[in-house]
Amino acid sequence: MRSDARANREKILTTATALFAQRGVANVGMKELAQAAHIGVGTLYRNYPNKGALCMALIRDSMERYVAQETAYLDTTTDDPQTQLVTILQGYLDIRVTHEDAFTIIESDTTPLEFTQLLQTPIYHDRIALLIRVLHRTQPASSPAYLQFEADMIAAMLRSRVFAFERHQRHLSSQAILDYILKLLKPEP
Repeated sequence: MRSDARANREKILTTATALFAQRGVANVGMKELAQAAHIGVGTLYRNYPNKGALCMALIRDSMERYVAQETAYLDTTTDDPQTQLVTILQGYLDIRVTHEDAFTIIESDTTPLEFTQLLQTPIYHDRIALLIRVLHRTQPASSPAYLQFEADMIAAMLRSRVFAFERHQRHLSSQAILDYILKLLKPEP
């Protein structure tokens, strides 16, 4: 990537971060963002074809840090498997809360094809692999196919629309959501 293109991307991300923090993701338009970043609208759309793509770029670092930190945790922990599962899920819920507006835009601004492509990204695969790894520790007798399905279903439960509904309409805290997910994963006898 050329240095001017790299500089434009950095300007866009820095400006978007500031504007989104001030006014909320949904309240900032792409044209306004381009003006605030002192770039052309065409330059903005060449870098990020929609606000969902821009939001994805903004949360990529957080997601990569989460996966790296939790992988290091799983590599070194002596905690029991259930504590490991709680730790992994709590870390992900923290990211969902921190970037809730960005996740909502990502999921609402993407077409079905783009959403399918999003599920093919390294960020998604790394997060699912992390979930599978910890689920295997809590359920060592489960088949790889079942663990894959279970990880995908956990991710689906935490998609923005469902997550936002549970938080804002059902008034569940992140802790309550975590407790209910754990209950689903380990039904009472």
